[in-house]
Amino acid sequence: MSIESIAVSFRIGLAFHALNNEGGGGTNVMEPRRITVGENELDGISGEMVRRHILEQFVRLAEREGVPLSPAGRGLLPDRGKDDLVAWMRQGKLKTLTPNHYATATEHLVRTCALRDVGGYLMALERGDGVKGTLKRDSVFEVGWLVSGHAGAVDMTQHAAYHTDPEEHHLFVQNQRSGVYGCVMRMDLGRIGLNDWAWLDETVETYAVDEEERKKRADILLRAIEQFLLSPGGAKQAGWLQHTGSLEGMIVTSLEGPAPFRSPVLVSVEDRGNGALPDAEALPGLTVAFDNDYRERMEAIVKAAPDRYQGYRFDDQASLIEAAARVREALQV
Repeated sequence: MSIESIAVSFRIGLAFHALNNEGGGGTNVMEPRRITVGENELDGISGEMVRRHILEQFVRLAEREGVPLSPAGRGLLPDRGKDDLVAWMRQGKLKTLTPNHYATATEHLVRTCALRDVGGYLMALERGDGVKGTLKRDSVFEVGWLVSGHAGAVDMTQHAAYHTDPEEHHLFVQNQRSGVYGCVMRMDLGRIGLNDWAWLDETVETYAVDEEERKKRADILLRAIEQFLLSPGGAKQAGWLQHTGSLEGMIVTSLEGPAPFRSPVLVSVEDRGNGALPDAEALPGLTVAFDNDYRERMEAIVKAAPDRYQGYRFDDQASLIEAAARVREALQV
């Protein structure tokens, strides 16, 4: 693939939602995720939550396109399929996984499951039958938190879980949040299909799958991210489906190295009047706000190195679809 990396910076409006909670802390009140920066308490949706729902879309698209998935991959199991690794070891009559086996084991795991390829894994084996060892693969895409550029707007409402026996009624309090959120993502497309351990074994190919399969997996990942931005997913939507509003952002592609990006959320140090950075005791003076010029700053980066970077701006859902289509065209998929 000619495109090595893609970065996406965006802002999105979400209202009346409960997409990410921290639990009840032993009470009947569902507490929302919060991020504290200095004296600022912001609303947030964790990158893990965003990533989970992108991978859900990835699995659906991969199944439809006939891209290989393991049973553990289809089920989005956290271990990504330790049983597959154990079965491979037993087939080779291995009891302990050592660096001598990393390249061939990785080739098998990446080739047989696209989710393991793009999502990464950490497989730590310690079985009663003596099978042991550890194998790691980093994800090929990274997701930041969705962070409000303003104080969290949270409302609490009381609800009841009704029961035929009135004494079994349970009251609970659910939060309802609204705001505009900024986020950043980066995809290292050059690592799709890459066997990170191939250097340990000269008999193993650098890539576990061919170029066409790599492009197909890259295309599915881009489409999964596009679908998330068009219709965000979260942990609690059955009765609290978010009202999606504004969407804007910038996609930057790189032909060499990681794609650069600027966050829509700007954290800065409050000016103390003397131009000096505050000492540790003054750190609560940190301020958080939206950087309304983040797309212009990214366009300036692209303009400074047009031989390496290309930029695709979007202002709403429809122009996101157009921008994503142009990126896939550049990928020749």
